[in-house]
Amino acid sequence: MRIIKVLGLIAVACGLMVLTSGAQKTAPNQRQIPQFPQTQPKDSNQRQGSPAQMQERNKVPVRQLYEDMFSQGRYDLIDQAFVRNCPVHFGGRHVGLEQAVAEGKGWRSAAPDLRMIVNDISVNGDMVNVMWTAIGTHTGQAPGLKPTGKRINMRGRSQFRVVNGKIVEAWNEEYRPELFRQLGVSKTQAMMFFAAEGLWAAADPIIPDRFYAALR
Repeated sequence: MRIIKVLGLIAVACGLMVLTSGAQKTAPNQRQIPQFPQTQPKDSNQRQGSPAQMQERNKVPVRQLYEDMFSQGRYDLIDQAFVRNCPVHFGGRHVGLEQAVAEGKGWRSAAPDLRMIVNDISVNGDMVNVMWTAIGTHTGQAPGLKPTGKRINMRGRSQFRVVNGKIVEAWNEEYRPELFRQLGVSKTQAMMFFAAEGLWAAADPIIPDRFYAALR
């Protein structure tokens, strides 16, 4: 009787060993998950291109701004180069895109031969930096200024953030003090001009950009 119990215990022990061994063989297969390389689809890589290609693409809307819009008056290209809600900064002065475009059109009407020359353009990530020269003759009507016939020759620096082929924000140096100096605008005239601009800036949060541009 004792021998039968011992044999029974041995059989149970052997069965447990078999089950345990089987579990150890199958468990690793259940836990292993294939690790695929984290790569982008080929068509996505083709769209992005090399860093050099991406830099060149980021320059495109900026060159359109200077070569087509500023120098040729092709403001119909505005939607190709900018997103509509693009903020534009001139030193400490901040305006909406339509206000900036209206301002640019106004100065182009004042100097119909205006040319904006890109002296240097460089790219750092999504930021495009430009050194430029503006050349023209004040033979037309500027905002609040009669024609003087004087030549304009100004240099400046601007910076643009480009995302998905369009400018989403722009930073410029405030150009008007130097422009007024070259045109011989008196301090009184300049102060009156700046005061009017200050009133517009204060009203800007409650006046839509489109209405502002029409009033300009």
